[in-house]
Amino acid sequence: MRKKDRVIQQLFGAAVLLGVASAQPVSAGEVGGGVYPNGAEGYTGAALPPPGTYLLGYYEHYSADRFNDGQGQAGLLPAFHARADAAIVRLVHVTGQQVLGASWGMQAIVPFVNLRVGAAGMADETTGAGDVILDPVMLGWHFRNGVHVTTGLDITMPTGSYKPTKLSNIGRNYWSIEPVAAVAYYGKQGFSLDAKLMYDVNFTNNNAMVTPFNPTGAAYRSGNEFHIDYAAGQQIGTWKLGVAGYYYAQTTRDKVDNAAAQATIDALRGFKGEVFAAGPSVAYRLGKVQLIGTWQHEFHAEYRPAGDKFWLKAIIPLTK
Repeated sequence: MRKKDRVIQQLFGAAVLLGVASAQPVSAGEVGGGVYPNGAEGYTGAALPPPGTYLLGYYEHYSADRFNDGQGQAGLLPAFHARADAAIVRLVHVTGQQVLGASWGMQAIVPFVNLRVGAAGMADETTGAGDVILDPVMLGWHFRNGVHVTTGLDITMPTGSYKPTKLSNIGRNYWSIEPVAAVAYYGKQGFSLDAKLMYDVNFTNNNAMVTPFNPTGAAYRSGNEFHIDYAAGQQIGTWKLGVAGYYYAQTTRDKVDNAAAQATIDALRGFKGEVFAAGPSVAYRLGKVQLIGTWQHEFHAEYRPAGDKFWLKAIIPLTK
């Protein structure tokens, strides 16, 4: 472990012993996570469907027993563990109107989360609604060669449960905008590729989490983030088999309105996280309903938890 990583681990231990942050240890929240649930999209995640209204339901289970340092090694936070179960409702409406030759759609996403997280013998749990995401203008182009392109601008609103002294926050308490560009290829022989590229621009949390990284709770702005969900599969009758995963990289440093806290963050290269995950994915078409199951293992992570995700997804047309 490098010297600067040992320093922050010592700060963490001291904070627990001294009861900093109302006896709450540092979380995987403000400086170790983002607003988007990486890996949520895979098959059919990059192409806008035909005009109509669609209900997409997701179930996510995530578990991790390590929080990695800047070298991708476990142990930055001692005895770290996290478990999350989320039910996510996504409503997509695609109009019959065209804009610049593209179909025009819109969406709303509402997550419901149970989060359990702890470290150094301390733990916390929260259940409730997370941050709501809206996108009023999604544009989808469809080409005869099987290529589909979709763009949008997701807006995350700070509606989820949040307290600056809690360990298990399921809301971020700041606004974020996320430009989206997705590309898909669906071949005539059943082979498919989906890639959804996103870039999160995060705004300031003026009531920031109280952690050893930010012991005064000074205004905190998480760095901007690039991430991509991807999938490749082959259709075999009513089944599709393949692989799906994600890559995440924070592109700018975290910033905190406190000189001492900023020096600590800077010593950790701005706490810029990175993670790569992949795993098997299977889809089954039941009439007009599509069911997708995916397991994703995080093979590499820096300044992030490293664990496993399991997804179940249902796509249900609500209109004919």
